[in-house]
Amino acid sequence: MKRCLTCLVMVAAALLVLCGCNREEENSTVIRMGGFPNVTHVQALVARNMTRHGEGWFERYLPGYTIEWYTFNAGPTSMEALFGRTVDLTYVGPSPALNAYAVSAGREVRVLAGAVNGGAALMVAPDSGISQAADFKGRSIATPQLGNTQDVSCRAWLRKNGLSCTLEGGGDCRVSPTPNAMQLQLMQQGDIAACWTVEPWVSRLEQMAGARVLVEEPEVVTTVLTARVGWLRRHPKEAAVMIQAHKELTQWIIDHPEEAQKRVVEELCELTQSEVDPALVRRAWQRLILTVDIDLPGLEQFVKDAQDAQLLDRVPELNGMIYKPEQN
Repeated sequence: MKRCLTCLVMVAAALLVLCGCNREEENSTVIRMGGFPNVTHVQALVARNMTRHGEGWFERYLPGYTIEWYTFNAGPTSMEALFGRTVDLTYVGPSPALNAYAVSAGREVRVLAGAVNGGAALMVAPDSGISQAADFKGRSIATPQLGNTQDVSCRAWLRKNGLSCTLEGGGDCRVSPTPNAMQLQLMQQGDIAACWTVEPWVSRLEQMAGARVLVEEPEVVTTVLTARVGWLRRHPKEAAVMIQAHKELTQWIIDHPEEAQKRVVEELCELTQSEVDPALVRRAWQRLILTVDIDLPGLEQFVKDAQDAQLLDRVPELNGMIYKPEQN
């Protein structure tokens, strides 16, 4: 059974960690956090914006600590950074986190909390003629990155509907890893018939390409908060505070949607160096379910889907992936 190419990079990074490279300071007061320029990473965007304005959310809970923010375009890259000790905690989709957990034999990553469910969809071009799974035969579908959460969801959905799609490019249709920012242009040019992506790119495709939703799974886990086991072991008190701060931030966003959206718009503009229409974020917001709960059955389904898509082999017991301070 084959694994995705990013697994090989992760293994190399893991070996560096196991060899003792890139040693960290046990008493460091710098906490490095990662997130994506997606609305489905709303907690990261809001907190990062607060840090930018000197009003840091996590910093309030840990006086004297500095939060450094890192940006990634998709989950596999953020997991490589976690393995390489570039970041201590990161918001990420469940599939890359599960992959990292499996590749490291359960040693290197833990899920601290849920963050967002929903906010992802399979979008089809308005003139594609696609109305059902069978219509994808001979067509190309874009996903953000090989092995990321939407990539796994896409391959699993195709398989469940009787379509084959191999990693080598054969089969009934082609899944083409494509950065979110490029999907609009490719769809407008007719180079892709569809894409499985996340907000705000879903709403962007609707508004600017006339794309329509073919598949949407509003309850599916989209984003979780994860951390390195090494950091958790060295900083259990800080970890507990960060988890609590994340939970209270999530509730603050739920209670203050207008202010949160303004911060998301500003941060997306900063990170993407382009204008972001506030109406686009408001539209995307409707698809999000903010939650701090860890959906273990949902994670188990992602494992099955990734294995069916030949992107994952054996996975240690998933209960071990959930952070328990007394066991780490």
